[in-house]
Amino acid sequence: MIHEVEFREGLEGLTPARIMTLYRRAPLIRPVDAQEKVWEMYENSSLVVTAWHEGHLVGIARVLTDGVLQSYLCDLAVEPDVQGLGIGKKMIDEVLERCKGTELLLRDSNISSSFYERLGFLRVENAWMRTAG
Repeated sequence: MIHEVEFREGLEGLTPARIMTLYRRAPLIRPVDAQEKVWEMYENSSLVVTAWHEGHLVGIARVLTDGVLQSYLCDLAVEPDVQGLGIGKKMIDEVLERCKGTELLLRDSNISSSFYERLGFLRVENAWMRTAG
């Protein structure tokens, strides 16, 4: 099926409703109650890669990057009905190609840690986080 999936860069075809539906179904724990905020997240991103099958959004990756040293994979979501078919891996490959030469960092839940480990990601423990007040 992966050969039937179209991968795109950019916001073409996206709407806040499509993004929010995919977040809910994936599931990806993100704010899905404010369309304006979701759209602003995407408009302010450095890179958005989407996966489409027969006109339906089945995958999305969102990245912030300086293009030189660091890239941060903010979101990776794949429709549950097509998980395990290589779409997530292909989206990571697309991101790595476009962010070549940078370190790709991400935050992860325990649900998908084995996925990232299979793709060659290493768990790091030298990070700090503070939420904005």
